[in-house]
Amino acid sequence: MSAGKNYHRRGTVCFRQVAEVIAYREDLYVWVYYDQTDDLLRYEAYVVGYDRRGEPSTLAFVVDEGILPWRTALGQHFTAQNLRSKGAKQSLWAIPRHTTEVLAKPALNVYLKLEGSEVDQLHDLFAEEELRLKRKKRAAWTRRLRALGYDVIPSVD
Repeated sequence: MSAGKNYHRRGTVCFRQVAEVIAYREDLYVWVYYDQTDDLLRYEAYVVGYDRRGEPSTLAFVVDEGILPWRTALGQHFTAQNLRSKGAKQSLWAIPRHTTEVLAKPALNVYLKLEGSEVDQLHDLFAEEELRLKRKKRAAWTRRLRALGYDVIPSVD
């Protein structure tokens, strides 16, 4: 946005005239994670901003967020391996704060229950789910990005 002067010498605000370009495959990220407090698989699709050198910098905005069903491959793995927490806490006082002490307890940190190869397998399932979501929601997320003023291209290949 830029501020310009009109004939009354008052500043006016104008939206940028040139749309930023986003390569869907490279610039839109999806993060899938397990929320142990609420026993939910959550996701966020987001775009990062870039600094003057063209390097990724900070989160620009979240395009979409939601909850995944337990019938996905990731959800079935959590259930079959008995990695799920006891479920949503009804009281804020019952939710353990994510301090170093709390996260060091295997009952409150799913990763402490796993061996190295199991962690790798779980990360692979998270990555597969991220790719699946990106494919499935491509049309909707592209429309949202364009509505926000971005020129969305398929890839920079």
